[in-house]
Amino acid sequence: MLSPFVPTKQLNVKEMGKNNYQGALQKPVGSGFNAASSTSEVIKGIDLTGKFAIATGGNTGIGLETTKTLAAAGATVVVPARDIEKAKRNLEGIAHVELAAMDLMDLNSIDAFAENFLASGRPLHLLINNASML
Repeated sequence: MLSPFVPTKQLNVKEMGKNNYQGALQKPVGSGFNAASSTSEVIKGIDLTGKFAIATGGNTGIGLETTKTLAAAGATVVVPARDIEKAKRNLEGIAHVELAAMDLMDLNSIDAFAENFLASGRPLHLLINNASML
């Protein structure tokens, strides 16, 4: 059985890069949403009460907007962060948000975060992998 991470056919990277703007890699899914859609439009009518989410990168930029949107829809959002004080400032006043220490550049930190979440016994309904590593 092939690993899901092994490509089953050779990809022409040069052609992909050249044609991506024409949709070679991404095709519309017919959702009715596009680049101009707001987070409130996307989440409208969805009740996430009782759902648990983890949003890496959830305290800045697009991740912060994602956190706000999920929390406003009722989800409890766990935001792992390397800099807890910065995250506290950015997330101040947002209900249903929990902070947890995690540094994505430290495997021990990642393991500790995962173990703590699993030990909490809470289900994970949504995983938003938004953090960037430069």
